Amino acid sequence: MTFATGHKIGAYRIIRLLGEGGMGAVYEVEHEQLGVRYALKAFSTKNKYADVLKKKFLAEGKVLARLRDPHLIRVFDLAIDDATGVPYFVMDIITYKDGTPHTLDDVELEDLEEDYIFVWFDDLCKALDYIHAQGVVHRDIKLGNVLLREDKHVVLSDFGVSRIFGAGLSREVNVTKTIVSAGKTGSKLIMGTEGYMAPEVLAGHDATPAADVYSLGVMFFHLLTGLWYEPGTKALALLDGFKYRWSDVLPRMLAADPHDRPLPLSDLPRQLQPMESMEESIPTQVKPSVSRFPLHRQWWFIASAAVAVIAVAVAAVVALRPTTKEEPLPPEYDDFNELFSASDVFPSEEVGK
Repeated sequence: MTFATGHKIGAYRIIRLLGEGGMGAVYEVEHEQLGVRYALKAFSTKNKYADVLKKKFLAEGKVLARLRDPHLIRVFDLAIDDATGVPYFVMDIITYKDGTPHTLDDVELEDLEEDYIFVWFDDLCKALDYIHAQGVVHRDIKLGNVLLREDKHVVLSDFGVSRIFGAGLSREVNVTKTIVSAGKTGSKLIMGTEGYMAPEVLAGHDATPAADVYSLGVMFFHLLTGLWYEPGTKALALLDGFKYRWSDVLPRMLAADPHDRPLPLSDLPRQLQPMESMEESIPTQVKPSVSRFPLHRQWWFIASAAVAVIAVAVAAVVALRPTTKEEPLPPEYDDFNELFSASDVFPSEEVGK
């Protein structure tokens, strides 16, 4: 179900559709009495687990309403529409200077200045340290879930497949623990996005804060190199020669063993710093194009023959894989235990393929 412009949900009037996903849609809305605009996320799915997922959707809203950080989406209202019975929650609307929401997936990498990457890394390290301290694992850190603000900083969004591991917050929001088995084996469904997921999660273990660290490492490796990280290759050699010391930090974030990944993350931006201070390095202007966000970039690769050979080898490996990592991975192991408004649930027949 989608709502047309002008439709009323509670005290809010639909202005326009901002985006759709497996569990519903996000709209720009205006509060009729206050005249203030927000983003409204409305639950909608025909999935056979809709009743279960509706409870998780409401839990997502309750969790976000309790999280307070400059780099996280804030929730202001949570209700069920009287006319349609559709659950919804109302949150910050994050748009760029053209008035349109943009994520880091909209950034043109070939024109991206490294200083911007550093600022975004610092923002997200702070955001993840905060949610982990509150007992929450995001479980879906990716470019498409990071919104670009007008002030060139970023905001982490979409806690739809988050997992609560903190007992206090779990009691506060009354999180239901529902396990949906797939077939006679009782296999679980993996929740996350292909290419970003930590190896232990792919192996069927619960997602922990260390899994978020791995996903963050994958995302920033891609922002820096334009390639998707491939475990077992020499791709990390591409991090040599940048302005910031990424080669000192990202390899630890991408460690195969979750116990080897750095936590908390707050000290990592300092470890990245070159000689100048953070304040001197932050860029002052972003110039968006009509449809995308090309940002001026200066590359700091060392033009040696060894790095060139590695780049060709890694590019050949990546060419054999899908060009996008934004498609959900067919489920094999994970479940709906402590799951909020998840993405599409795949049929049990697909399990094990």
